[in-house]
Amino acid sequence: MKLGGKLRPTIYTVTHTGPGTVSTMAHPAGGVFLDRKLRGLRRLGVDVLVSAQTDSERVECDLVDEERMATAAGLQFFCIPIEDRTAPLGLEVVSPVASVYELYRAGAHVVFHCWAGIGRSSLLAALMLGMDGVEPADAWSLISTARGLPVPDTAAQEEWLASWWASRDGRFHVEQ
Repeated sequence: MKLGGKLRPTIYTVTHTGPGTVSTMAHPAGGVFLDRKLRGLRRLGVDVLVSAQTDSERVECDLVDEERMATAAGLQFFCIPIEDRTAPLGLEVVSPVASVYELYRAGAHVVFHCWAGIGRSSLLAALMLGMDGVEPADAWSLISTARGLPVPDTAAQEEWLASWWASRDGRFHVEQ
């Protein structure tokens, strides 16, 4: 389901019965527009914003103040940087996503963003859905349906999630 408009960012909400809500989006407009876009997310009922952008991308998109402004808008903010069009090298994203998952389990609406809201944001959303027991193929399908186009962005992202899923021993695995 697509929500948003000119005054609010467009978010793509996954249809999944869970305690919270999972959405993805492209990065919010930065600079002078950032505050309005983050407040728009809050008005849409978003509680948690997770950025998968790297430091250099946040500079390029004029999002260097995103954490401060998200907090001021009433959002909890997490940054879990992954290089564009890649998957994590190891399990370094599992622990921070597990922290976000706990908020989701408490009923939070979580939105993941990267650059275009297709690859890295979908990977992190699929990981969180996996923590909720959703198998990788089903997670990708749910996110693709919400996004209106196929996700993830690369085969490496798909393979990373499948590898994590296979290694979790029937329960979600938090990196130690």
